Amino acid sequence: MLACILVASAALQDIFGEKGTFIAAALAGFADTHSAAISIATLVSSGRITPDGAILPILAGLTTNTVSKMIFAAISGGSAFAIRVIPGLIVVALAAWAGTLLGVNLI
Repeated sequence: MLACILVASAALQDIFGEKGTFIAAALAGFADTHSAAISIATLVSSGRITPDGAILPILAGLTTNTVSKMIFAAISGGSAFAIRVIPGLIVVALAAWAGTLLGVNLI
């Protein structure tokens, strides 16, 4: 899976630039956020994108993976389970975006 995502990310980045990388990470995130993040990190380490350019694609993968988790929580656990799980998932995703968009640096 990682190899497929890496190839797709590189191809879309060549064709569409940063938008292609963002789209590839977002689509990959529906299946696995880790593979999306590793693929983007590999593009950074090879010099194809900058570390700053990796932030939004990784967040896109996290966000779409969060959507997948919410769907699976509702389907597999029913409404009682979803009501307990989905708010936490939303808070985590919003915190990641807020930290990025507000420029919060805790380190």
